[in-house]
Amino acid sequence: MKKALLALAALVVVAAVGIGIWIAVGDDEGDTVTGACGSARSYSLEGESEDGGYEVTFEVQSAAPGESWQVAIEQDGEPLVEGTRQTDEDAELDVDARADADGGEITATATPEDGEACTATLEP
Repeated sequence: MKKALLALAALVVVAAVGIGIWIAVGDDEGDTVTGACGSARSYSLEGESEDGGYEVTFEVQSAAPGESWQVAIEQDGEPLVEGTRQTDEDAELDVDARADADGGEITATATPEDGEACTATLEP
C-alpha cells in the first residue's frame, strides 16, 4: 500500500512538472481571433511572430465552393493584401500576409457578393 501511495505521489509530481513546462514553453507568440458572420459562415484571423515579421492568416469557412469574395488585410490602415478571391472546393477562403511585427492593429475583411462582411482585428 505504501509503495502504491509513493508511486501515485511521484506520478502527480511528474504531471505537475510536465504541465508547468508545457505552459512555460507553449506558443506565446501566436494570436487568434474567431467568430461568425452571416448565415453558415465563420472566420479565423491568426497571427504569429516569425523571422522578424508577423505572419497573418485569414480563413473564412463559407457555405459553398466557388463563391467570390472581396478581401482586404490592412495594418494601421495600410493595405497588405487586397483583391478578389474564390472559396476552394471545401468552401474555404485562405489568405496569407506578412505584417510588421512592431506595427499596429491588423484588420482583415472578407465580403461575399451576396452577404455580410466578415471582419476581424488583432494586435501583433
